[in-house]
Amino acid sequence: MRTKPSHYAAIEIAAALVSGVLVLLGGAHADCVFGQSGTTAVSDACEPNACEVDFHQDEMIDFRDFARLAEHWRDANSTVDVAPWPAGDGAVDFNDLSALMKHWLQDAGRPIYITWLGHASVRIAKEDVVIYVDPLELQASPQDGTLILVTHSHSDHYSAPDIGKVSGPAAQIIAPAGVATNYARRLSIAPGQIIELPGVRITGVAAYNTNHPKTNNWVGFIIELGSKRIYVAGDTDLTPEMKALTDIDVAFLPAGGTYTMNAAQAADATRYFKPKLAIPYHWGRSVGTLADAQLFARTAACNAKVMSKGETISSEDWDKDFSVAAYWKLDEAAGDVARDSNGSNHGTLKGDPNWCPADGRLDGALELDGVDDYVSTPFVLNPSTGAFSVFAWVKGGAAGQVILSQQTGVNWLMADASGGVLATDLKDSGRTAKPLKSSTIITDGEWRRVGVAFDGTSRMLYVDQVQVAKDAQVTPPPSTGGLYIGAGSTLSAGSFWSGLIDDIRIHNRAVKP
Repeated sequence: MRTKPSHYAAIEIAAALVSGVLVLLGGAHADCVFGQSGTTAVSDACEPNACEVDFHQDEMIDFRDFARLAEHWRDANSTVDVAPWPAGDGAVDFNDLSALMKHWLQDAGRPIYITWLGHASVRIAKEDVVIYVDPLELQASPQDGTLILVTHSHSDHYSAPDIGKVSGPAAQIIAPAGVATNYARRLSIAPGQIIELPGVRITGVAAYNTNHPKTNNWVGFIIELGSKRIYVAGDTDLTPEMKALTDIDVAFLPAGGTYTMNAAQAADATRYFKPKLAIPYHWGRSVGTLADAQLFARTAACNAKVMSKGETISSEDWDKDFSVAAYWKLDEAAGDVARDSNGSNHGTLKGDPNWCPADGRLDGALELDGVDDYVSTPFVLNPSTGAFSVFAWVKGGAAGQVILSQQTGVNWLMADASGGVLATDLKDSGRTAKPLKSSTIITDGEWRRVGVAFDGTSRMLYVDQVQVAKDAQVTPPPSTGGLYIGAGSTLSAGSFWSGLIDDIRIHNRAVKP
């Protein structure tokens, strides 16, 4: 029999919540926190997953789920008695709260899979919901689509034969009126209009430019699946409607130019509505090249990924930093190879560096002797091709010593010879170009996270997440050599680092730490 929580029960819930927060914040592990009458919290082995504690069924673990649990506190035979999983323990109690807190603010939704089909065609799938946007020139005929979205009537976006290839037996068409009228199972959509269907919510976003008049009422789409919001822009320039968008998880933005935004304009658009992940599309067919897509990815104000035709990305990977060009953790314990955990740019140890598996800032590190120890890597990045950034942890060193340089190029990160402050030799080729120096000493024997970034117009230096120097800068000269970790670009005496280096990351866009 269910009873309403008394004042005592409310106090008990609050106390349990505090304990749960401690678990969430790492103050205590669930196995070590005691609930009512000294009962230990459920172990990880019996812990329900995020979907099982999504009591409100909105695919997000938050206060609504906590309110549902509190409403049934101490009830027996309740659907929110989920821990230990799967049968519970006969009452809604601390075990259930602990399980809830372990998944606090997590997305409890099933994975969403996005496939770029080329040009402006996108497939989005979540369980039984399969959505195609502007299917075009498809080789296969899967006929699995439950919802077909068309942005406008131009022939490179609206293809009746391809709609037939992807439409399942009960597929609905959502499109502007001029396209929708051709189909029996249709819903017309206009800019600003919202259409709610089982499992999905579609919002029309105005899409227009000089080649696509605003009066046509053509659209892009915001596609909401659970807590995720995906924006497929259609043929458009940067508009006030696009600038006003919020909470976009993934944005497909046209970057091919001529009929839509070019790469630079599309990258600029991300500065306004700040999607978590941006993907360039509308390239590789009649307009736009791979180089345009890559330029977009390097200069976007958010995480960005260039997809290949037919490539699929899961929502479980949307938070991955796709800008990482190389990442040396330097956590090895032995051997003469520094592995690139992001790809194949593995470094080769020179001299006799010492692996320090337990002495790094993040796990292990590499100790260099300041005489002839360094690491040589293959080519990773040409600084003249656009935005980039480099970050590393260092400890020790001395004035004039170099953290990272490019063979046949310049010193990217170093302790300046005049006083051990962070500096970079990356500069344009003009006669008045100078190295950029900070006033922050990095050779004080403490762990320091140092970095340099170039965004296309400025270069910045960072120490311990703080910008310590900045100036205007045009593109540095080209260089296609490999990298030296812990030595100057010419391997000159006095340029070898004496101390520890850890966790080096190179990004092909300007990253703020």
